[in-house]
Amino acid sequence: MPTNITEPVVEATETSQQMEFYCVSLQKFLILYVGTLGLYAVYWFFKHWSLFKNSTNATMWPIMRGVFSIFFTHSLFSLFEMKYETKTGEAPKSITNLATIFVVVTLLGNIGAKLSEAGYGLPLSVFSALIALPISCWCLYQAQSLVNYASDDVHGSANNRLTLLNYFWLTLGVLLWALTLLGMYNIPLE
Repeated sequence: MPTNITEPVVEATETSQQMEFYCVSLQKFLILYVGTLGLYAVYWFFKHWSLFKNSTNATMWPIMRGVFSIFFTHSLFSLFEMKYETKTGEAPKSITNLATIFVVVTLLGNIGAKLSEAGYGLPLSVFSALIALPISCWCLYQAQSLVNYASDDVHGSANNRLTLLNYFWLTLGVLLWALTLLGMYNIPLE
């Protein structure tokens, strides 16, 4: 009976040693997240799940986990914690609360955006969507910091330069920011 209890622990440790995640410098992360009005999060989640899948041979669809990230945030953050614990031998400060904050704020921001599109609750509904951006960014920033440390690339040096594709997405992000700010300018303040 004791062997049944220890086998899953051994498998979890072996899996956590194999796990690979997306390392990116925190500065680049901030530029891409804020510059694309948070759309970078879809790629961020996709990339983490994709590397995890490739390193552990897990069966999953990383693109779906990127698009529907709110359903998989807690499990991804738990994997980050497991990777950190395997590397350091001690449990990190839990980031599960950050996963919860990210999910709640993302949902509230999306609800605010939908209400503002329909003309309800203006201008508060527009501002709720924009207030969600820095809070959700902070949650993912903290998680990325933990991943970088657990992956032996604390500063994200291997991925700290903006690529041509990054500049393309940032250009689209600038257009999105311009449209958002223009739309806010035209909001009736009744």
